[in-house]
Amino acid sequence: MTPFPRPALRDLTKLPNIVTLLRLALVPVALALLVGDRREAALAVVALLVATDWADGFLARRLGQVTTLGKILDPVADKVAVAALMIFLAVRGEVPVWGAAVVLARDIGILIGAVAMARTAADVPQAGRVGKATALALAVMVLVHVADWQVAEPIAFWCAMTLVVLSGLLYARTMMAARMREQGRGVYAQVGRKTHRNPDGGE
Repeated sequence: MTPFPRPALRDLTKLPNIVTLLRLALVPVALALLVGDRREAALAVVALLVATDWADGFLARRLGQVTTLGKILDPVADKVAVAALMIFLAVRGEVPVWGAAVVLARDIGILIGAVAMARTAADVPQAGRVGKATALALAVMVLVHVADWQVAEPIAFWCAMTLVVLSGLLYARTMMAARMREQGRGVYAQVGRKTHRNPDGGE
């Protein structure tokens, strides 16, 4: 069983991780602008949040700076940004409270599952096509609501919710399958050690 590599704090100075930290720093800025009802400025900041989500991954691959710290920070930054904005929109009555609750439940479940897998194996499941589509749908939904584009809000909301539920179910299935594989490897390893000690199968 291969241990999950530990993140190195020195990687905070790498450009992709700096961009990710910038995304985290922009979250309270966007919220402050929304509270102040400065929608146009808030929309620009939220658009920058979405852009940094793409930029850090692109830079990490392009510069060859994919790090364990980045793999942890990137999804955490995404989920913090989405959670904060969804909570704000729910409090203001712009999206249903249950919608924010569904998003939060999914993201918390993913983080807990990822941490559990990281403690036992290096092959933590990554976001697939549905996961990436969900992230895009959530970004579009938030942008549409911040822009107060009321005509598109219901469509954006229901598309995002559908993908959130679907991606959550798929991720749960993937996590269960990965967990079963790890347990199977552990059983085989124990049997192998026992057989090595007792070639004839006796005690």
